[in-house]
Amino acid sequence: MITRAPLALLALCSGCALVRYTDALVEPRSGRTLATRMPAMFGGTVGFIVGVPVDVLALPVTYGVYATQDELTRDALSIFLFPSVVLLRVGMLLGAPIDLVEWGVWRAWQGDEALTPEERERREAELDEFPYPVCPVTTIYPRPASG
Repeated sequence: MITRAPLALLALCSGCALVRYTDALVEPRSGRTLATRMPAMFGGTVGFIVGVPVDVLALPVTYGVYATQDELTRDALSIFLFPSVVLLRVGMLLGAPIDLVEWGVWRAWQGDEALTPEERERREAELDEFPYPVCPVTTIYPRPASG
Protein backbone atom coordinates (compact mmCIF):
# COMPACT_ATOMS: atom_id res chain seq x y z
CA MET A 1 0.00 0.00 0.00
CA ILE A 2 1.28 3.45 -0.91
CA THR A 3 1.75 5.83 1.99
CA ARG A 4 0.60 9.42 1.90
CA ALA A 5 4.03 11.06 2.20
CA PRO A 6 5.30 10.00 -1.27
CA LEU A 7 2.00 11.06 -2.80
CA ALA A 8 2.23 14.47 -1.12
CA LEU A 9 5.82 14.84 -2.33
CA LEU A 10 4.77 13.88 -5.87
CA ALA A 11 1.95 16.44 -5.79
CA LEU A 12 4.32 19.15 -4.55
CA CYS A 13 6.93 18.42 -7.21
CA SER A 14 4.35 18.23 -9.98
CA GLY A 15 3.01 21.64 -8.90
CA CYS A 16 6.43 23.22 -9.32
CA ALA A 17 6.84 21.52 -12.69
CA LEU A 18 3.41 22.76 -13.77
CA VAL A 19 4.31 26.37 -12.96
CA ARG A 20 7.63 26.18 -14.82
CA TYR A 21 6.09 24.43 -17.83
CA THR A 22 3.18 26.85 -18.15
CA ASP A 23 5.59 29.79 -17.86
CA ALA A 24 7.63 28.29 -20.69
CA LEU A 25 4.50 27.84 -22.82
CA VAL A 26 3.86 31.59 -22.95
CA GLU A 27 7.43 32.92 -22.76
CA PRO A 28 8.57 34.23 -26.18
CA ARG A 29 12.23 33.39 -25.48
CA SER A 30 11.42 29.74 -24.77
CA GLY A 31 11.72 28.84 -28.46
CA ARG A 32 8.03 28.08 -28.86
CA THR A 33 6.16 29.50 -31.83
CA LEU A 34 3.06 31.67 -31.75
CA ALA A 35 1.05 28.58 -32.67
CA THR A 36 1.83 27.24 -29.20
CA ARG A 37 1.97 30.46 -27.23
CA MET A 38 -1.34 31.95 -28.40
CA PRO A 39 -3.58 29.02 -27.33
CA ALA A 40 -1.73 28.88 -24.01
CA MET A 41 -2.27 32.60 -23.43
CA PHE A 42 -5.92 32.32 -24.47
CA GLY A 43 -6.48 29.35 -22.15
CA GLY A 44 -4.77 31.17 -19.30
CA THR A 45 -6.91 34.26 -19.81
CA VAL A 46 -10.12 32.23 -19.90
CA GLY A 47 -8.99 30.25 -16.86
CA PHE A 48 -8.34 33.43 -14.88
CA ILE A 49 -11.69 34.94 -15.87
CA VAL A 50 -13.52 31.75 -14.92
CA GLY A 51 -11.60 31.75 -11.65
CA VAL A 52 -12.87 35.15 -10.50
CA PRO A 53 -16.32 33.81 -9.49
CA VAL A 54 -14.55 30.90 -7.81
CA ASP A 55 -12.51 33.48 -5.87
CA VAL A 56 -15.73 35.06 -4.66
CA LEU A 57 -17.21 31.69 -3.67
CA ALA A 58 -14.00 30.69 -1.88
CA LEU A 59 -13.82 33.99 0.00
CA PRO A 60 -14.80 32.50 3.40
CA VAL A 61 -12.02 29.92 3.13
CA THR A 62 -9.40 32.29 1.74
CA TYR A 63 -10.25 34.91 4.36
CA GLY A 64 -9.75 32.30 7.05
CA VAL A 65 -6.33 31.52 5.62
CA TYR A 66 -5.56 35.24 5.35
CA ALA A 67 -6.56 35.86 8.96
CA THR A 68 -4.27 33.11 10.26
CA GLN A 69 -1.17 34.46 8.44
CA ASP A 70 1.37 36.71 10.14
CA GLU A 71 0.58 40.36 9.39
CA LEU A 72 4.10 41.13 8.21
CA THR A 73 4.33 38.29 5.71
CA ARG A 74 0.82 37.74 4.39
CA ASP A 75 -0.02 38.79 0.86
CA ALA A 76 -3.68 39.48 0.18
CA LEU A 77 -3.52 39.07 -3.61
CA SER A 78 -1.79 35.70 -3.54
CA ILE A 79 -4.26 34.36 -0.97
CA PHE A 80 -7.53 35.76 -2.31
CA LEU A 81 -6.72 35.13 -5.99
CA PHE A 82 -5.31 31.64 -5.45
CA PRO A 83 -8.21 29.86 -7.25
CA SER A 84 -7.88 32.19 -10.24
CA VAL A 85 -4.14 31.64 -10.46
CA VAL A 86 -4.59 27.86 -10.34
CA LEU A 87 -7.19 28.03 -13.14
CA LEU A 88 -4.88 30.37 -15.07
CA ARG A 89 -2.14 27.71 -14.97
CA VAL A 90 -4.54 24.92 -15.87
CA GLY A 91 -5.91 27.01 -18.75
CA MET A 92 -2.40 27.55 -20.07
CA LEU A 93 -2.17 23.80 -20.56
CA LEU A 94 -4.39 24.30 -23.62
CA GLY A 95 -1.13 24.89 -25.48
CA ALA A 96 0.44 21.62 -24.27
CA PRO A 97 -0.82 19.33 -27.08
CA ILE A 98 0.34 21.83 -29.69
CA ASP A 99 3.66 22.10 -27.87
CA LEU A 100 4.05 18.32 -28.03
CA VAL A 101 3.47 18.30 -31.78
CA GLU A 102 5.80 21.27 -32.26
CA TRP A 103 8.49 19.54 -30.21
CA GLY A 104 8.18 16.29 -32.20
CA VAL A 105 8.17 18.02 -35.56
CA TRP A 106 10.64 20.83 -34.99
CA ARG A 107 12.39 21.52 -31.69
CA ALA A 108 13.57 17.95 -30.99
CA TRP A 109 15.47 17.93 -34.27
CA GLN A 110 17.28 21.22 -33.73
CA GLY A 111 20.83 21.19 -32.42
CA ASP A 112 21.99 23.19 -29.45
CA GLU A 113 22.85 26.78 -30.16
CA ALA A 114 26.61 27.27 -30.14
CA LEU A 115 27.61 30.47 -28.37
CA THR A 116 30.40 32.62 -29.66
CA PRO A 117 32.79 33.97 -27.03
CA GLU A 118 31.35 37.46 -27.59
CA GLU A 119 27.79 36.21 -27.07
CA ARG A 120 28.80 34.33 -23.92
CA GLU A 121 30.51 37.46 -22.56
CA ARG A 122 27.44 39.57 -23.35
CA ARG A 123 25.13 37.12 -21.57
CA GLU A 124 27.39 36.92 -18.52
CA ALA A 125 27.56 40.71 -18.33
CA GLU A 126 23.77 40.84 -18.60
CA LEU A 127 23.45 38.40 -15.70
CA ASP A 128 25.97 40.38 -13.66
CA GLU A 129 23.94 43.56 -14.14
CA PHE A 130 20.64 41.91 -13.16
CA PRO A 131 19.57 43.67 -9.94
CA TYR A 132 18.06 40.69 -8.15
CA PRO A 133 19.97 37.44 -8.59
CA VAL A 134 17.91 34.28 -8.52
CA CYS A 135 20.34 32.63 -6.14
CA PRO A 136 22.43 35.06 -4.11
CA VAL A 137 26.02 33.89 -4.24
CA THR A 138 29.40 35.18 -3.17
CA THR A 139 31.92 35.49 -5.94
CA ILE A 140 35.03 33.40 -5.28
CA TYR A 141 36.73 33.84 -8.65
CA PRO A 142 38.36 36.13 -9.32
CA ARG A 143 39.31 36.34 -5.70
CA PRO A 144 38.37 39.73 -4.23
CA ALA A 145 41.30 41.94 -3.34
CA SER A 146 41.98 41.68 0.37
CA GLY A 147 42.80 44.97 1.88
